[in-house]
Amino acid sequence: MNRILAAAALVLLCAAAASAQAPASPSAPKKPATATPSLPTVEQVLAHYTRGLGGEQALKKLNSRVMKGTFEIKEQNISGTAELDMQAPDHFYSLVSIPDGGDHILTFDGKEGWTSEPRSGLRAVTGKELAELRRSSQFLYESRLRSLFAQVRVVEKTMEEERPVWVLQATPADGPPELFYFDAESGLLLRHDSTQTTPEGDVPIEHRYSNYISVDGVQVPTLLRHSDPALEWQVKFSDIRHNVAIDPAKFAKPRAQ
Repeated sequence: MNRILAAAALVLLCAAAASAQAPASPSAPKKPATATPSLPTVEQVLAHYTRGLGGEQALKKLNSRVMKGTFEIKEQNISGTAELDMQAPDHFYSLVSIPDGGDHILTFDGKEGWTSEPRSGLRAVTGKELAELRRSSQFLYESRLRSLFAQVRVVEKTMEEERPVWVLQATPADGPPELFYFDAESGLLLRHDSTQTTPEGDVPIEHRYSNYISVDGVQVPTLLRHSDPALEWQVKFSDIRHNVAIDPAKFAKPRAQ
């Protein structure tokens, strides 16, 4: 259960990033980016993503997001509430609360990361796990693949749940590559595959984003589905707000009891 809920927190994190903000204008490369006859460039895919979200001007107005909803593991009849708070440029807080299961928290304050849950208490996030959390906590996440990953390339056009998608492979300086599936028509992010580092070991996971709605002129996914070798679960958001003041205490690391 500890690993499941830690992963849930990261799915919440990726949900915020999936509709965060437009990328800054890229600096001129030494050589012009070119596309193969069948594949667009990375810049073309990300520009289409920005347009799909609502456009650069609408995205630039965002500086925070608060999302609340429900968490559910259908196969185990487990349910609870979920909350995500994200403040630009890189502050993140998530809470999964389950009746009789307690509160499970994951936070990044711009420098340090930590988790808290009833069984193991407070734990600092370190090493590869911290690097993943720092990267994913950026308010510009998917729009900033070029600066957050050592290498990014378009690898194929395929189908994802009956939708044509462009697949971007993003490889960090230290770690396995991640795959991002962008709808070839709408531009929106539909899926993200990665390897999550946990205290129990590395876990391959798939995140799927759907049921996008417009909030302040920006498209936001309200249904998030997680799949790993052990379980499938989902988070549904019903309350999404932008540019709200978030109490700084949420991002502060508590003292160990």
